Amino acid sequence: MALIVLAIAGPSLDGHLTLCIPTLLGFDGCWGCGLGRSIAYALRGNLAESWSYHVLGVPATLVLLNRIITLTFPSFTFVGRRHGKRIPSTARD
Repeated sequence: MALIVLAIAGPSLDGHLTLCIPTLLGFDGCWGCGLGRSIAYALRGNLAESWSYHVLGVPATLVLLNRIITLTFPSFTFVGRRHGKRIPSTARD
């Protein structure tokens, strides 16, 4: 859900409610906020702007999307192997 919200709402949430404690205290440049904005820009395809907010934005987006896909479709992997094969009940003894 968070990725969907970041993709729909966009990276600039100025004037919106935030739960970020450093931002609420008036600090600028929170790493968590930078990562969130970086992921939002990466989801929109703006990789240069994503990089400027946080270096790990694009890798984090790829890792999160990979994890969502592998949890949603357990038989699908990028390596080409099936993981999570069940062991027959007779072999457990």
